[in-house]
Order: sequence, then C-alpha cells, then structure tokens
Amino acid sequence: MTITNKDVEKLKEVFATKEDLKAFATKEDLKAFATKEDLDNKFKEVLSGQDRIIKELEDARQDRTLAIGKDRDQDRRLDKIEAKVGA
Repeated sequence: MTITNKDVEKLKEVFATKEDLKAFATKEDLKAFATKEDLDNKFKEVLSGQDRIIKELEDARQDRTLAIGKDRDQDRRLDKIEAKVGA
C-alpha cells in the first residue's frame, strides 16, 4: 500500500504543520510564566498580610472597647461630682 497525494492532503488537514506549530508557545516562552510553586508562595504571602491586618483590626477594636468603658466611667464620675456641686 502506497501513500498517494490524496492521502497526504488528508493528513495535512489532520496533523499540525511546522507553520502551525509556530503559533504555540515554546519551552522558553513558558519560562516567563509563574509556576504552581510561585503561585503557592504568593498566596501564602497574601494570607500572611491579611493575618497582620486582621490582628491590627482586632487590637484596634479592643482599644476602642476599653476607651468606651473608660469614657463611661469618667462620665459617671463627672455626673456624681456635678450632682454634689450642684451644677
């Protein structure tokens, strides 16, 4: 069985030619992209940054809560003093 020109034409329709393959990325092209390890490390960095932000927010909330309690205590004392002084 020999391959005819008609067979070759059919094969050209099915298989990629050298010209077709030029449109695809080469190994060298792919080196510019991030690897799974790179993305995992970046993800960990982002989560670590968010952890620091959450910690700061929790500390700020606790400080605000303490300040509110202190303000209320001072307001009560002032009210008592004003009541005694008669202001």
